Formats: sequence, C-alpha cells, structure tokens
Amino acid sequence: MRWIALALLATVACSSKGVPAQLVIHYDAGGDGSGDGGRDGGAGDGAFDEDANPDLGGPCVDDTQCNDHIACTYDSCDKKLGRCLNVPDDSQCQDGVYCNGAEKCVLLHGCEPGPVVSCDDGDECQTARCVEATKSCQYSPRDVDQDGDPDARCFPHHDCNDLDPNVSSLHAEVCANGVDDNCNGLVDEIPCVSPVGCTCAAAVPVGGSGSYALSTIGCNDTFATSCSVPNQMAAQNVVAAITVPPGPPIDLDVWVTASTEVAVAIQGACGDSTSEIACGSSSTTQVRARAYGVGPGTYYAVVTTQEPVADILLQVDFLPNDPPPSNVDCASAAPITPGTPITVSIVEPLPTNEPTQCTTVTGELTYAFTLTQPQNVRVYASTSRGTGTPYVGLRAPHCTDAADELGCEAAGKIGLFQEDLQPGTYVVTLGADSPIDATLDVELSPATLPGPNQTCAAPPAIMPNGLISFDLSNNESAIKDGCYSQGPDAAYDLSLAAASDVLLIERIPQTETGGVSLDGPACDKASNLACDAEGTPVRVGKRNVPAGDYRVVVADTLGLQGTVEALVRDTVAPTYVIGSFGEGTCATPVDASSGGYFTGDTSYATKTITSGCDSPSSPPGGEQAQVLKLTLAQDQRVVLDMEGSGYQTILDVRMGPACPGSPTVNGCYVGFSTQRSFLDMELTAGPYFIVVSGFNGAKGAWALDVRILPP
Repeated sequence: MRWIALALLATVACSSKGVPAQLVIHYDAGGDGSGDGGRDGGAGDGAFDEDANPDLGGPCVDDTQCNDHIACTYDSCDKKLGRCLNVPDDSQCQDGVYCNGAEKCVLLHGCEPGPVVSCDDGDECQTARCVEATKSCQYSPRDVDQDGDPDARCFPHHDCNDLDPNVSSLHAEVCANGVDDNCNGLVDEIPCVSPVGCTCAAAVPVGGSGSYALSTIGCNDTFATSCSVPNQMAAQNVVAAITVPPGPPIDLDVWVTASTEVAVAIQGACGDSTSEIACGSSSTTQVRARAYGVGPGTYYAVVTTQEPVADILLQVDFLPNDPPPSNVDCASAAPITPGTPITVSIVEPLPTNEPTQCTTVTGELTYAFTLTQPQNVRVYASTSRGTGTPYVGLRAPHCTDAADELGCEAAGKIGLFQEDLQPGTYVVTLGADSPIDATLDVELSPATLPGPNQTCAAPPAIMPNGLISFDLSNNESAIKDGCYSQGPDAAYDLSLAAASDVLLIERIPQTETGGVSLDGPACDKASNLACDAEGTPVRVGKRNVPAGDYRVVVADTLGLQGTVEALVRDTVAPTYVIGSFGEGTCATPVDASSGGYFTGDTSYATKTITSGCDSPSSPPGGEQAQVLKLTLAQDQRVVLDMEGSGYQTILDVRMGPACPGSPTVNGCYVGFSTQRSFLDMELTAGPYFIVVSGFNGAKGAWALDVRILPP
C-alpha cells in the first residue's frame, strides 16, 4: 500500500505542466542525477533504508519527471534507485532575520516559519534575550535595579538590595548615612567617603573659566536630565555651581572628561529638569554642552558617569556671545570657500533636516560652495577638539531629496570624493558621533571621468572563480544598493551560465571595515541579493542564484586597496548530517571530499572532541561535535564557510589518518561574527577531518559550504 501511495504522489510530482517560470530556474528539475544529496548524508555505506528517506518520490528515468512544484527543493532523478529525489533546502527560505527563527523548507508545502529563537536556559539567575545585531542569545546576571551589580541571592557578596540602584557592592560606603551602601554587612564603617557635589546644597563652586576636578565616588543617581549615559540606572551624578559674573550675555561652554562614559547637562535651577538649557552625551569618555547667551547668575553643570570615578575633569569656558548656528539645512547653508579650511563647533542637539544615509548623534551643519566649471571635489574633516568622529556628506544642487546625497561617510584620510561635478551650487553636511570641534575643508581639482567600475551600467568583469585587485582611493561612494555606504565602492560584472552557489570574499587591511554585496544589474536596494559588512575577510554567500548577469560590489571605509574573489559552482543539493542515524561521528564521518553544502545540528551530538580554539572555561568532556572527512588525492585549496549557522561555531580542521586527527596550523576558527566560522587553507594531500562544534558549549543547527579548489 505504501508503494501505491508513493506512485500516486509521483504522478503529481513528476508532472511539469503549469509550472511558473521562476520555479523552473530554481532547484526543480535541476541536479546531475547522482543522488549524492539528501538525508542519507552521503555516507555511502549501503546500510541506509531508502524507503525511510522522506525525500524519495515516485519512479523516474530523468530529472524532468521530478519537478514537485516546490521552489525550495532540489529535484533530480536518482538513476541508481530509479526514484525522484526532492531534497528540501532550508537556505532558500531564510528571511535574513535571526530572532524569528530559521525558516524551513517542508516537503509538499514549501517555505514555512520555524520556531522562534528561545534563549531561555531555565536559569532564574540569568536574564536572556535574542540580539538581532549579533544573531545570538545574550545572557546577563539577574540585576533588577540595573545598577550593574547582580543580585546577591544569585551571586553571593554582590548587590544586597537589588531594588535600590544606590546600594551595591560597587558603591562606596558613605559616612554617617545609616545605610550599608557597599553591601559588606556593615553600616558606616571606616573607611567611608564624604562625597562632595552630590546634591544641590553641596554643589562644587566654579567661579570662572578654568579646569575643575570632580568625583562621583559615593554619589547616587538623583538628577533627571534629557541626556545621559547608556545605562542610566547604574549612573552617578555630581553637580557644579557655575557663577557667571555681571556683564553682557556669554556662551557657557562646558567640557567633561572621565575614564568612563559621561554626560553633562546645564540647568538654570539646580535639580529642576524643566530648567535645562543644554545637554551633551555620547558613548565616549568626553562630552560637551553649550548654553548660548546666558546672563549673570548661577548655572548648574550636572555631570553623570556610568561608573563611580574620581578622575572627572570639568573644563568651563566663558565665550563671547554668538547665536546658535542656523546653517542646518539646504536653504540655510553657510558659504565655504574651497581651499580654505574652517574650524567649527558641533554641539548637540542640531537638527538633521535632510534625508541622509549617515546617522550622527549631533545632527548636521550645512555649508555651500559653487562650481563654475566641471571639477573633482574632495571633502575632508578632522577632529580638532574632543574624541568623536566627524561625518561629511555632499549633496547635489537640488539638495533636498534623498537621491541628492552624492555621498556620506565617516571622515577619513582620503576624504569624500566626487568626480566630474558639473557647474552648480553644492551643499556639504558636517556632523559627528559626539560633540566636537572639527576642521572642514573642501578641495577642488581638474575634472576626470569616473572609471568603469564606478557604475553598474557596464563594469569590468570578474570571472567565476576569479580574483580582482582594486584600489578605491579615487573612487566615489556612488552605488546605492543599501549594503555599505560608509566609503568608496566599485562594481564588477559576474555572469553565471547556470544556477550557481556563489561565495564572495573581499580582503582589505586588518584595521579596516568594508562591505561586499551581490546585486542585480540595477545595483539598487530592490536588486540586492546578499550583503555583508565587517572586518576582513568580508564574505557573503548566496545559494541557487539563477543563470544571468549580476554585479559584485565592494566598499571600504578608507578607500584602500584590496581584493575580491567570486567563488562559483553549479548549485548542489544540501547534504544532511543526521545524528539520529549515527552519522557525523568519528566512527561514521560524512564524506566531504568532493565539496558541497552540508547541514547538521550539534544539539544532540555526543561530547567527544576538544578543539584548541575553544574557551578555557568550556564545559568538561569535550564539545558536542559532528565530523566530516576530507580525503585529498593531491594538494588543494580548501575553503570552508559556515554562514547561516545558528550559534557561535567552531570549525576545526584536523589531519588523520585516525579520527579525530591532529590539529593543523591555523586550522581552528571561532565564529564570533554573524557570518560564523571561516577557513581558507592550503592543504597537502592526505586524510583530514572537519570537526563542527560550538564555542564554550554553544550548540545548534549549522551549515557548512565546502569548496575544493586548485592550490
């Protein structure tokens, strides 16, 4: 009866009538008929029960009979068995969002949602959350009052009152207040501190311009301000009373430097948040605030630190009264003369009135210059005071639309570059990631025409499995595909003759950040197929890319030199490493000698192997690991990429002959980044084992792309 049911199913599955064209170029009716993929893991020991394989369909003689009309399956005819093989490929269903769970390709149904990522480990002394930015679970010690000190009921000798952020083992003992401030079981013991400046009544007096030492040791978080440090619940405040002498109005400029994150607010009435005149904050250790046009009287600088510190430096400057900057949009841009640098103060908060790809803490100032003939333009900015980074942008004469932004990036040594700008008035924007003083300079040079790799219209070609060197020092940030806008970029044409698995690898200097993407010919957000932005090697893969013409786009923050490689192979079905069938152990490693795409799950694997790059504090007994074998008949280059894995992976290449083998040089890689583990190795002929496990006990679903290439 089971065979009759399968035969009836095959009648439907093997028909190709009415199949939409977009399904035909997917896995359906693809493959080489070898039957190597699927849930048998390619073990090839002959012990696998074919009728237990849910991927097997009805009888067939060629691939065209096996289209199951499900776009996420790899359909082929297994000529050894004379049966259709419809292998689900979960990678075809992923929406790029980690925390909503990995989508699944379900036989006869197609793509369906997977279970939402659950970070709950059952430990009441930990708080857990899924973090999309890192594609991982984040665990923090229980800390109800969020003062940075965990609950002593879970972590002895820590916070003895987890409902009061002003009591913890991190707090100094305050003299004569009747409270065990530091949770050592004693009250008002010696040594203790008598803090200065923690309240309005005890504010530190400031009589004029100059530098003043402050401390938040022993202080609490008692002041409400409109800006603060990242974790305000764990903060402390100290206040200084600044007296402005009789005379005309001045600008009160306040800088604060500390050894931890810091913020500063200026209030007209101490402790009254409604009297706040200015507020400055950032994620750095130096901030500023400026109150414009204040008259004689007393003003209060409320300094907030992330941790209690005694090394706060308060710099107060009484400046001539100057109105707040009004050059904050295209219409109000102040003039700037090319070739003449200017120094400006960027004091938050400024508005960001024009649509931009740059995100600044301070908002933006605007400056305008006019070209009377075609010119090349380079915009430079640097920090002259403060610790923040300036961001510069350049806008076309129309100025106000998002498409008018020609470029926007963190200021670097080579400057923001635009080539062959036509006559007209252009607007420069200047912002920062914290309040700073910055020098801004616009330089002109004779016009040159953009090179062919600065447009996606007809860029130079990169061959499949080819490598290209690039130099972005004279390139623009011109390609708006939504991948990486913080530096100059370049495009290359990649032509695929058949449906392919593509892996792009960009290599840039170790200190750099860059981006690499695979786009359609339009090179816009709608045509972007895959994108990654990180440190070197920057890499991104895309499986089952239909035959056609594509663009490989590279970018680099500072516009330096690098290389990009496009690894291409005809798309292959996934090979499942199924632990429940005893696969993926030293006894039965899955053969990866021909390369391919492998998936598995270490959640139920046995603890057998300890990798050299695992955490020293990892659980005893080795890692939960699955094993693949690699037999090389000659010297080869082997590229291993674990993008798409669901946890912090360890990829460990070991040399045989006996499993698990011996460690190889630079052959162990922990996947801390969202792209997970990656190895690019030159291996001599011989037997090897690829061990897949997790860092510090991590486990879960994994994916491994194996490429065997000439050395």
